[in-house]
Amino acid sequence: MKKKIFPLGPKASDWLVTLYVLATLWGRFLLESQLQGHFLISIGIGAFSLLFIWALMKSRFINPSFFGMYEPYDLKEPKQTLVENA
Repeated sequence: MKKKIFPLGPKASDWLVTLYVLATLWGRFLLESQLQGHFLISIGIGAFSLLFIWALMKSRFINPSFFGMYEPYDLKEPKQTLVENA
């Protein structure tokens, strides 16, 4: 099990992800006029932005619950599978 070094709570993680996605989207809209039709660069920037968020989630720095739609992952109580119950 990986130990959490400095995790954010679910609500703080949700707001951080939301603000980050909106800021990068706004930045991409501003950048589009300067790229003069080279939309693949904008798609690459968007993909890198999502990769950065994925890395933060994978390292357990952020623990988003998608505004209550999903329960945050808890390392202390792993869920049992059907194989373990048999």
